[in-house]
Amino acid sequence: MKKLIKSDALDRIREPETDVSLASSIVSTILVAVFGLIVGIVAQTFEYFATNSSVWWMDIIKDLQLNVVFHKFPIWFMLGLTVAVSSSRPLKAAINEFAFFAGVIVGFNVVPIVFSQASRPDNMGTWIIALIVSVPLAMVFWYAKSRSWPSIAFDAIIIGVLSALCFDCGFLYFHFNDLIMDLINAVIVILTVVALSSGVIQIVVSLIGGILIALILGPVI
Repeated sequence: MKKLIKSDALDRIREPETDVSLASSIVSTILVAVFGLIVGIVAQTFEYFATNSSVWWMDIIKDLQLNVVFHKFPIWFMLGLTVAVSSSRPLKAAINEFAFFAGVIVGFNVVPIVFSQASRPDNMGTWIIALIVSVPLAMVFWYAKSRSWPSIAFDAIIIGVLSALCFDCGFLYFHFNDLIMDLINAVIVILTVVALSSGVIQIVVSLIGGILIALILGPVI
């Protein structure tokens, strides 16, 4: 009885989709894994080109800091969050999250096979830990995409903390000192807001709350 009550309380925050067929569920997880594989390959390829540039267009990757982006937490958080909230239910979010990060790790190891001079990331142990930790977290973050007030409050916290990590925030002010990286971080925050979007009121309230949280947490983070 207590389990049913707990489940009903969570369902009021966000109701799981129950009309998804098994075939569709399997296909979506495979696509998520392929997406993770592509992201892993792209991230490691950018790193290879940035450190082994021999022609002018490879220097563009370094100039735009595209390799640096994938060394930072925000973009991986945004991608993982998008995978989680786009799933049909909490358990599916956990499965998809595992598939995504497993694909990323495989992608990291594909690039050294293609480019003999490329090397695998030194922090593979960290990625294995991220893979394991992301599974239960995906089930929690799945509840962030909803028009319920608990979800809106959760969204504001997510947007606020992510913004504080992305930008140089002081107490009640933002300071922009790296145009390219700030633009990239702005895109990451915008994509996060889009992923969490479930209604106009939800977007407006969570954005206002997120900005206030970022301005307050800036000096701490």
